[in-house]
Order: sequence, then C-alpha cells, then structure tokens
Amino acid sequence: MTTTGNGAPSLGAAEQTQPHASVMDGSSSSKVTVEYHDPSGLFPLVQEQLNSRFPLRNLHWKSPTRPLRSIDSLHVDLVPSKDSVHISGVTSPGLAPPEGTPRTTSPGPSSTEILRPPSKERRHQIPGLRQTPYLKLYLLRCDDSDTYKSTTRKQLREWVKAHTPPSQSSSSSTQENHDAFEWMILHIVVPDTPAASQPRGSGSASSTTGEKEKSGGTSRWTRGTTTILEKIKADFNISSKTAPDRVAQIRLQKDAVPPHMLPKTSVTSPPLTESPQEQDRVWNDVIVKFKTLILLSFDQRVGQYEEDIREKDSQRALPGWNFCTFFILKEGLARGFESVGLVEDALLGYDELSIGLDTVIRDQASKGSETQGGVILTYSEDLYEQTSQILNRSQKEDGGRKEPQPHIHDETPLNVRRKNYRDLILSNNISGFDFRCYIFARQMSLLLRLGNARSARSDLAAKLQPRPNASASQRSMDDSSVGTRSTPLPDDSEDLVSLSELCSRALAFITYAGRLLREDLINGGIAHGTEFPGQLIDNLVRSWTFSSLQQILDETATSSLPISRPLKDASAASSGKMRPFGGHNEEQKLSLTEPKTMIHPSRSSSLSYRRSTSEEPPYAQPTASGQVVFADGHYQDRPIPSEDGTVPKSKSGAQALASTRAQLYVVQRRVLQHVGKSMGWVIGWAAVLSALQQDKDLSEVNLNGSSSGTDEQEPDKEKSTVTSPTVGLSSSAIVNAVSSIEQFRQFYETLSDLIVKHYMAAGQSKSSEGILGDLAALRFELGDFAAAAMYFGRMASMFAENRWNFVEATMLKMYSQCLKRLNRRDEYARTLLDLLAKSAASRKRIREKRERTVLDPGNIWLDDDKVDTTGLFEELLQFSEQLPYDMSVPMNKYFGDISVEPYVRHFDDKDGFQLRLQFRHVLEDEIDIRGAKMRLISAVSAQSKEIWLHTSEPTTLKKGICRVWLSSIVNTTGPFIADKISIEAKRITFVHEPFTKADVTTPLGITASVSAASLKAAKKSRILCFPRTESLQARVYLSHFIHIDKRRSVDVRLSSGWNDIKRAEIRLKSGSAGLRLRTGDATATSGDAIIASTPSPGALGIGPMGPDSIATFQVPYELETILPELLIKMEIDYFTENGEFQYHSSFTIPIELPLDVNVHDHFKNESLYSKFNIKTSNNIPLVISGVGLDGSDEYDVHAPARAQETTTVFPRQPLSVTYKITKKAAELGKQKLTRAAAAGSLALSVEYRCMNEDILDRVKELFSSAVEISPVHRLSRLLITTFVDRLEHRVLPQQFEKIAMLNKVDLGQFEDMGWGECIEGLPHIVRADTQIWLQKWHEAHRSILLPSSPDLKSPVPGTAPPSPYPPRRIIITVSIPQTHILNTASLTLKSPEYASSSFTPIAIAGQHLLTELSIKHTRRWASSASLTTAANISSPDDPIEFVYTVEANPEYWLVAGQRRVHYTAKEGEELKYPIMLVPLKPGNVLLPSVDIRTKIKPKDAQKRDSGGQPVAAEEGGEQLNSETDYLSYGECVMVVPDVTSSTVGIGEMGSPRGAIWLEAEGRS
Repeated sequence: MTTTGNGAPSLGAAEQTQPHASVMDGSSSSKVTVEYHDPSGLFPLVQEQLNSRFPLRNLHWKSPTRPLRSIDSLHVDLVPSKDSVHISGVTSPGLAPPEGTPRTTSPGPSSTEILRPPSKERRHQIPGLRQTPYLKLYLLRCDDSDTYKSTTRKQLREWVKAHTPPSQSSSSSTQENHDAFEWMILHIVVPDTPAASQPRGSGSASSTTGEKEKSGGTSRWTRGTTTILEKIKADFNISSKTAPDRVAQIRLQKDAVPPHMLPKTSVTSPPLTESPQEQDRVWNDVIVKFKTLILLSFDQRVGQYEEDIREKDSQRALPGWNFCTFFILKEGLARGFESVGLVEDALLGYDELSIGLDTVIRDQASKGSETQGGVILTYSEDLYEQTSQILNRSQKEDGGRKEPQPHIHDETPLNVRRKNYRDLILSNNISGFDFRCYIFARQMSLLLRLGNARSARSDLAAKLQPRPNASASQRSMDDSSVGTRSTPLPDDSEDLVSLSELCSRALAFITYAGRLLREDLINGGIAHGTEFPGQLIDNLVRSWTFSSLQQILDETATSSLPISRPLKDASAASSGKMRPFGGHNEEQKLSLTEPKTMIHPSRSSSLSYRRSTSEEPPYAQPTASGQVVFADGHYQDRPIPSEDGTVPKSKSGAQALASTRAQLYVVQRRVLQHVGKSMGWVIGWAAVLSALQQDKDLSEVNLNGSSSGTDEQEPDKEKSTVTSPTVGLSSSAIVNAVSSIEQFRQFYETLSDLIVKHYMAAGQSKSSEGILGDLAALRFELGDFAAAAMYFGRMASMFAENRWNFVEATMLKMYSQCLKRLNRRDEYARTLLDLLAKSAASRKRIREKRERTVLDPGNIWLDDDKVDTTGLFEELLQFSEQLPYDMSVPMNKYFGDISVEPYVRHFDDKDGFQLRLQFRHVLEDEIDIRGAKMRLISAVSAQSKEIWLHTSEPTTLKKGICRVWLSSIVNTTGPFIADKISIEAKRITFVHEPFTKADVTTPLGITASVSAASLKAAKKSRILCFPRTESLQARVYLSHFIHIDKRRSVDVRLSSGWNDIKRAEIRLKSGSAGLRLRTGDATATSGDAIIASTPSPGALGIGPMGPDSIATFQVPYELETILPELLIKMEIDYFTENGEFQYHSSFTIPIELPLDVNVHDHFKNESLYSKFNIKTSNNIPLVISGVGLDGSDEYDVHAPARAQETTTVFPRQPLSVTYKITKKAAELGKQKLTRAAAAGSLALSVEYRCMNEDILDRVKELFSSAVEISPVHRLSRLLITTFVDRLEHRVLPQQFEKIAMLNKVDLGQFEDMGWGECIEGLPHIVRADTQIWLQKWHEAHRSILLPSSPDLKSPVPGTAPPSPYPPRRIIITVSIPQTHILNTASLTLKSPEYASSSFTPIAIAGQHLLTELSIKHTRRWASSASLTTAANISSPDDPIEFVYTVEANPEYWLVAGQRRVHYTAKEGEELKYPIMLVPLKPGNVLLPSVDIRTKIKPKDAQKRDSGGQPVAAEEGGEQLNSETDYLSYGECVMVVPDVTSSTVGIGEMGSPRGAIWLEAEGRS
C-alpha cells in the first residue's frame, strides 16, 4: 500500500495564484463564492462533474421576518485557496503529464507543506465591503485507513480548526457573522487504492453497489471494519439532530484519472463498482449538501445584517450617527440578496435607502449643518472643475478646437462605475446629485435584471468570464459555464413590466435630477466665487438629461417591442442569447455546459412552479427527499410540490412599456426644442403660431422692487460669458442635430415619429394624434402640403370636438388650406365643417358661461378658444356645389338651442297644420337655406305612418335666434315626437335627431327605435296633433248588418267637412295578420259619392264630394284565422282647390259577435216547436229591440205574441223565444212525389244594440253638441276624441249593469277623466280657457240620464239624446233538423170511470189496472230518399219493423201483458196493445214510459259471400234517426191502500205509546 501525502504549495506559489482582495467595486458579481482547498491536486478530476451540476437549483430560504423566498438557480464561483495545489498538465481527465515532469511516489505535495496554517487577512471595519466565500470545501485524498490515522486526521483537524465559521466559535464576535461561511469535506476515492475497495458503511456489503448497512451504533473509537468515510463522519460531524452533514464521498472511475495519479501497486481486494444511477445519487447528495450549507451561511449573514441595521437605525437620534455608514451597512444586505438572486428584496432595500436619503437632505435643508446623519455636499468638486474647463476652452480665440473636448458625462451618465461612489460615501464626500445618481443606477441595474434586458445579460456574461490569472483548468470551467449559444432570442424573452417600471422611475428621476444638477453647478460656482453663464448651465443640464434619457431608452430596447430600436447603432449591445429569469421551461439544457440563459441567479414567485423533469439533466431533478428548504435557521426536506397549480405566465406589459418609453421620447424632444430655441430656431407649432400671434415682449419684474434687478450683479462674483450657443453640449445626438437647421428638423421629426409609434403601440391614440399634429405643423412650415395633409388626415377623428383650443383650431385652418391646394374637394369640405363645428362649439360654450355667471372682463384674455371663421360658412356652401353628392352633417354642431314648439297651428282656409322650428345661428355668416324639413313619428304606436313637414320657400338665416314655420298637409290625431330635423343649404344638409337610436341590435340586425333615456325625454316634448273641426273626417267600423252565412264587411264613413273635394283616393291597409280587404268588391251604400275606380289593391278612387257631404262605403273582408279584432290603417289623399291633402288614421274594430243563440227543438206529429235562447257572449249587456223567425217555402212559422218594448239581456239573464213550425201541405204532396227533397232552413233575425256602443254614441252626441257651441269649438276634434277614449276605458267598464238598471251613467269629477295630457298639449293661450270650460261641463254633467225613449221636444238637462246610428241587425240561419221516423205513443186507462174524468185517476194498491198502448208513426220530417237509404227499404211506403218496450219502476208497478213486442207498421197505421198494470205502493206515481226503436233490415253487403265469411257493411252510410213522442209522459195515478176504515187506540197523553193502530177493514 502506497502512502500518499496531502501537502500544500509553497508560499510563493500561493501568492502567485491568489487573486486580489475581493472588495466590492460597485456592482454585484451575481454569484456566490465557494473556496476549495485542494492539497492533492484533485480538483481537475471532479471539475467536470461539478460544472455539469451548476448552477444550483431549487433553493428555498425562509427567514422568521420574511416570507418564503424561492431561488430557482444560483451560480457558484469555485476559487482555490492559497494552499491548493495544481499539478501541471492535469487539466482534464485522461491526460498524461507533460514530458519531463518527474514522477514521484506521491501525486501531491509532501505532508510538511500542508501543516502551514493559512495567513489570515485583516477584515474591513465596515461590514459588507468584502466578498467572502459562503462555503469552504476540503478536497481530501485518503487512500487507506492507516494514512488517515497517521496524517490525514491531523491535517483535517488543523484545517477545520483554522476554518471554523464565526457562528461555531465561542471566542469569535457575532459581528463576524457578516462573513459567515460553512465548511465541508469531500472525500475523493481514487481507483486501485484500498479505499476504493471499502464500502461506504461497515455493514454487509452489496455485491453491486458496494453499499453497506450499519448493524449497530458506531463510535469514533471503534476499530476493525470501520470504513474511512465513517471515521471521517464520526470525527468531524457534529452529533446533533439539526446539524448538517458536512462529509461526503465520491468515487472516481479509472478511465477518468490520469495514469500518473494512480498508485503503482494495486490492492489485493477487488474494487467495488457503482452503477450510473448510484453515481448520480451520490453526486446529488453532494449538491444537496452544497445548497444546505450555502443557505446556512446566507441566513447567518442576513440575520447579522438585519440585527446591525436595527441597532444603527435605533441610534439615528444620537449624536455622531452617520447616514453614509448606515447606507453602506444596509447596502451590504441588499447586495447579499442580489448575489443569491433575490433581486426584488435588493430593490426594496435601495428604495428604502432612497427614502432615507430624502429625509436626511430635507432635514439638512431645514436645520443646516446641525442635522444628524452627516452633511451631504451641495455640489460636486469634479463637476465644477469639468465645467470650468469647458468654459475656459470656449473662451479661447479658436474656441479650443485643438484641445480635447471636456465634458461632464459620457453616453451612459447613469453608471455606478463612472465614479468611485462607495469611497465617496464612506468618506462623507459626496453631493446630493451624485448620491441620488448612484442609488438610481443601482435601482436601474436591478430592474434591468428583473426585466432580463439585453444589457444586463451582456454585463453579467462579462463578469462571469474567466479571471485573467486563473489556471487553464479554471478558464476551461468558466468557458463552459458562460459559453455562447447560437439559438435566436425568443420574442418574449424580456419581462416588459419590469422594463416599464424602470422607464417610469427614470422619467421621474431624470427630470428631478436635472434640477439637482443645475443647483449643483450653481452652488459650485458660488462656493468658488464665480458664476457660470446661464447658457452654459442650461446646455450642460440639457445634454445630461438627453443622454440619461437615451441611456434608459437603449437599455429598455427589446425585440418584443420592434419600435424600440435605438437611434444609434449600439455596437456594444448584448447579443441577446439569454432567456428571462426563471423561465426554465423554455431553456435547452446541455449535458455538460451551462448556457448563458442562467447567468443570473433567479427566483420564482411560488414553490408550485417547477421545471419539467423531461427537460432537466439528472442532477437538477429533485431527489426523493424533496427540495432543500432553509427556514428559521434550519434546513429540511419538503415533498415535491404538485404541478396542478402550475400556471404559465402570459406575456404582458408591452403597452405599458411603449407608453413610458414614449414619455421619455417626449422629454427628449422637449430638450431638443429648448436647445434649438437657444440657437434661434423655432420649429413646428412654435414657428406657425409665431406668425399668427402678435408680438408681445414680456419683461421680467423684480419682486423685490428694484427696477434693474436683472441687470445688477454682486460685486464679489465673477461674471463669465460664452462665445457659442452650443458650449456644454456633449451628447453626440444633440451635437449632430444642432449642426444645421436641416439636421435639427430631421432629428425633431425622427423623435416625433418614434413618439407616435410608441403611443400607437400603447393604445393611446389621443396622445399619438397630438404628436401627429406637431409633425403636420412641421411639414406645413416646410411647404410639404401633401405630407401635412396626410398627418392631418390621421387626426380627422378628433376634429370638431369640444374643448379644442386656439392651436388646434388653427390646425384645422392649416389642414383646410392644404386640402384646397391639393384640390381634394371632399376632404376640404369636411375640414371646413369641422372647423366651423369648433367655432360654433366655442361660441355656445361662451354663451352658456354668460348665462350662468357674469364674466369678468379682465379674464377674457384667458379664453383661447376664439376662432375667426368669418366667411368660411359662406365659402363652404358655395364650394359644396362642386361636390358630386349631398353631404349630411350633425346640425347640433353648428347651431344651438334647437327646439320645436310642441303646439300645432291650423290654417285658416285649408286643412293641415304648422309647427315652428327654433334654433340659434351662432356663426357670423348669413346663409341661405333651400328648405327645412322635420319628421314626426307616433309616440304611442310604432306602426303609425311618418309625417313630414316642409318649409314653403327659401329662407335667409342671420346670426341669433331663427324661427322657421314648417307646414304639413296631413290631418291626424294623436301624440307625436319630432324624430328628425334637417336643413338643406346647397349640397350640405344639417341633420338633427333629438332622440338617439338604441345601440343594442338583435341577431337579425334590427335596431330598437329609440333608447329608454330618449323615450323618457320624448315625453316632455310630445306634440299633440289634431285637425280642425271643419276638416275632412273619416271613420271605419263594422257594418251594422251581418248575415251569418255571408261575407262580412266594414263600413267607411267619409265626411268632407268644408272641403270641396275634386277627387280622392282611400287606401286601406291591413294591420292584422290574415286580414284581406276586398276593395274590388266595395260598394257605396249612402251619400252622393261614387266609387270611380280601384287603382290598386286596397285602394278606392272616389268621385267629387261637395262641402259638408257624407258618404258611406262598404268593403268586404276575409280572414284566414279567427281574430278578436281588426286593425285597419287608413290613408286618404284628396284634392281640393287649395291643393293636395292627406288624412291618416288607424282603427281597431272588434269583430267578435256580442251574442250567442242556442235552440232546442221538440217534434210533434203535425208541428215542430223550437225554443231560442239569446244571451251575451261577454260581460256587456245587450238591448234587444226585435227578434223574428222568418218562414220559408217549405215551412210556416207561428210566432208568439210579444210586447213592442226593448228587452235588456244580461250575462246571467238570457232571452227565450219559442216558435211553432209546421210543414206546408203543398210540400207534403211534393215530398210524396219526389224522392230527393232537401232539408229546409229558416232565418232568425235579431236587432240589438251593444250597451257600450249605445252609451258611447249617446254621450258623445251630448258632449259634441256642447263643444260645438262653446268657446273651445276649434278644439272639438281633439276634445271629442279624448273624451270618448277616456269614457270607454275609464268610466264604462265598471258600471254596465248599473247603467242598465238605472238608465244613467256617472261620469265622476273632472280629475277622474284624465284630461291632463290633453290640456298640456294645447298652446298656453287656450289652455286655461279649455280647462275652465271642461271643469264647468263636468260639474253640470256628473250623471247623464239614458232614457230608452227621450223626449226630444222638451229634453231634460243632462239627458243624452238617442243614438244617431241605427241598431245592429244579425241574421242567423236556422236549419230544421231531420228525423226519419217520429213515433207517437200513448198509454190510456180502459176503466169506464176514468174515461171522461179530468181528475187524477185513483188506483188501489194491489189491484190491477187495465190500460191500452196506442202506437203510430210518421215519416214527414225527413226526405224520402234519406228514409229509404237509412231504413234500407225499397220504397218510402214500405212497412218498417219496430220494437217497443214498456219501462216501469219495479218498486211501484207490476207490468202484465205484452211488455216488449216486435211489430211492423206503415206510416200512419195505429196499433193498440192491452197492458195490465198493478200498483205496488201508495202515492202519486207516474205511468210507465214506452221506448220504441226501429229495427233496420240488414243490407245486402252484410250477407255472407261464397266463402261463408260475413262482409262488413259500408262505412259512412246515413244513420236512421228515430224519435218518440210519448203523449202520456208526465201523467200520474194516485195509488191508495186497500182499506176502507181503521181502528186506533189512544192512551195517556205523553206516554211512549199514546196511539196504537188496532185494526183495519179492507175493500171487499
């Protein structure tokens, strides 16, 4: 067995490989350091396996004061210790040492070299300024147990003692926990050594894996079979349940070890082999220990920092407290968070420090130098020196062109490396401007990391490049870790929300820092007794502001926002090969190398988000024990979280990023404008407005009262001047822009275009259109009218809106000039319209303000909305004649106070009405309009026809209130709404729709008429239309005569009024489904008018009608379905000497019959008795004035005698009328001669009045006669229509029966009739008089008498006249029922004493009665042909077989004799049968009844066929009807007991047996 030593290199060698002290340089390395001690030169042998498992994955840290933090990946920087050995030539496994290298028995240094303790460096007095390792790793080579006992154990103890963490040393101060670290021993087993044949445990060894299970407890003093690994664990692991395991062992494969590192002599025992799965498990165990120990160190450091921060913060009020020291301490905690990937926590720390700095500066400004926390300088010395150099160079004769250009910033002014900020902070020698710049630069770097910006990826990739003094093996490791990747960057690589947050913070900071920079320069000059020129300070501030904004824009440029490309070629920009932080699902893993995707330590927001195991290498998959979680000072294993809650993050923030970047570009453009203004260049709107506005020079006023305040200078200050307006501009973009006016304009346009694109990408169309206006003004200034019009065209949606100011109105003027020069007529007209709309809106708004309050004349200059549009309106109308089509525009944009007076005015000599349109013309020009129109729609029915009103002649509109009368030739009644108003001027039509259409549409695309809000407003502006009293009037109603079997019709009653009608056309339109109006069959029933023609279906051409003439026309109709009522629309066009006029109306006509008739027939041998029951079909009573049944050629009718008075039929009280019908003798003979006589029919006629119609007609006649002689007779048509409607729907339905009984109707009071809506629709001049008259009439007519026959010669006041209309008459066809055979039967008593007695016969119970049954029949009530068919006889005279049955109640009668008999008889043949009846019970008993039935012979079809099977009778044959007229029906017999006397014994009164029947004597 060969003994190997664990030596260390010499001091010189160690010094050569030792890097410089790891002091923070102002930016984080973004990875933790692990220091390895390799005295045997074994690191190259395990380097590949370690690198393939870095970065560390799935670390979870929980602090008692913080929520759970998840770190998806953590990079590890493996650095060698001073005593580590590197064997020359061993850079990768399997390589032999170079030639000439001496071979020794030991591959490592001697044991004496490792016994030298490492030199301890002096720690910085302020925590957090050093980067120290989180973990120290000892790479141990121990080949056998003897070597371990003799040398290795001692070396390990000395190394552990020298590297015991502060937290584990009792003598160390807790302050050293700022650099807390953990240690770990990794035993590397080399093949062909005794250790390679030892299992990991001392139990029974496995033949395949070499693992042993312990059989009992093991002590560190145990000898025998204890393995080296167990000895190391027993010697160095802490025996505690919560202590971590610090010892691990790995076995190297023989092909992975160079030959010169293998022992020369091999062991006798066979080596133990490990499967690949076992090797992966062992390496996973090593990685788990790495994560556990690193989190332990990190938790100790964070705890110590938080404790120190709390202590320092509590001392804030004590003397000597210094904010800069506190800042460095708290920043150390933030950097610690950043180094492990907790960027959000680090950013929060810097935010808190920024607030603390604001507090210190505010206290310093208020208290001076006495404030606690140190003094922050008011200026920076280097800024003053650089500014002085710039000023001195500019004051030379040649302008300093031959000297290098000094500047105060470069292209990246916000950079933590620009100055040694941390040293300045430590020395309390930093200004407020530099302090804030440093804090924001750190915040910017963190936000860029969160956003995974390209610059952040590039910077961190550069930091992870191999160290210059690293060995070849180390460089190989670094190259594999940060190797480049050729795959393209995905579109959603960056976190756009974080980049948007950076832009938002930068916008606020840079604008504020610009003021700080200005104060810094001014304060620096004051401190040195000089004053820099204002031009120089302005240029320096503008240049710094522009460069800072450009830096932010370059940093936040992303491929996810293509318009965010930088203005210049950033050659040093990142190639963008990395994915966003934490986005492991999209990474492509390599077997050995770690791509640049994960150069950031990153953390996820939830433990439930983990990577797919199919895409991970084996080491990155969680072990069976779960993920390593450090919580509350302990580590533990947790089960693998389930993937059910995994929700992929969707890309967001593109619009927010575009918006904030656009704001940065806006500030850049503003800076450029200020620079150009200092050079005398005015661009865009400023150039346009300068030519439009009057020159008004404003001078500064000294508020201290000195007249020469700005000219006086303090004597102790030195005033300097600059020779060039560009002195101090160091930003290359601004310097190039101000080189010429062309470059200036081009750069201005480029910035504006970028702003527009960003605003459009952000969805802020209003902001983008404002910038488009700037571009349009620039092009207009340059004379490029086509480009200017293009920009203006994109802003057309904003034209003519309220709240435009003077500049925007001027824009419209410019746009119109561009379009006119380009000969774009349509757009020019629309632009002029928009400009006029702007001007009109301004004037309407000014008028509204004047109406509300009295304007202060001194504040008139504040109103910048005044636009001079004189002549434009007239120019627009003249130019519109060149347009190829009419143009419609909203009227309310150009005219104000549009309203329609809701009161009609009638003509004095013709039909029709007028309405007055009123509006305000607010513009200056007088215009001529061709005409005005207005459309009225019904307010209550959507099926009414529209009414158009027109002006009669052209009108000139002048500024102010304009009133125009609109006329209509239509006569109609009802409430209407002004739906549309239009004014035509040349080819421009101004349209106004007072009530907006509803936005909701149905699936069929049907839009609702008006919205609910519009309908509510429409009720307040309803127009009540009604015709004059003398105008034409028409009425459609159901005809008064109805024949039930004939086609029904409606009557059209036409009254010409005062019109001398030359001709007229009546158009009837069906408003009910299934209604067909047969106007071709119409007839004139009364009057002198005739039907001249039927020009089209539904139309009637009427001839001349003189004044005051009435004509009635009857129009038949048909129905496809049964309807309760008809809706008919009527339009009449009639022509008189005054022109053409129209009449519109619609009528709802109930067509259900108001009565029902039932009939009951009773046949006799010679006659038929029919009883008719007449009742109402609804709840309205009927007044029957006449009922008649007319005879026919076959039958005679004998009517009963009736009184001539009318009869009222109520719903529960019908009217019954019975008629006797006999057949005529001539018809009897005809019936015998012919065999085909049809059944006859009669006609029942009923004259009636419906009580509701009769009352309406009579009360209407009474009210009409009163209105016609009243002062309000001109309103008679409106008042009568309203009165009838209220009477029908409010008064009558509740008192029909009362009216029928009392013959009077109660109208109630004036308020009960609902006259309010009607009166409100009248003009104010007649409203009061109408109301007073109606109240008086109602007071005198609360009850109206309705006598059946009023006295017309001396009428009683309040008595309604008779109805002017005749009663209704209906004819109902009554069919005579057919019965083939009528049997007449009678049962008579044969006893002589009963023969002539008129009293009820008396019979003795138990004694028989002799009776005789007489039967005969007649065949007169049916036709012969029907009889022969139904009875199956050959001739009507053939005898027919009958069966009679005597039916008697067995309790009363005992029947003896022929009770059931079959007999045959001919017509008129009388048969008599004796029957014996025996009464059984005393009492008044009805005689037995007789039932006679006809027995029909079977037809021939029912006989059996040749097969012997019966054949069914024909179906559908006529049935034989047979009835029986039993004459003895209802006759009674008094049955008495068979006794003549009875003896009764009477006992004591009141006893239970007071009367006793003793005996009786029978009839003998």
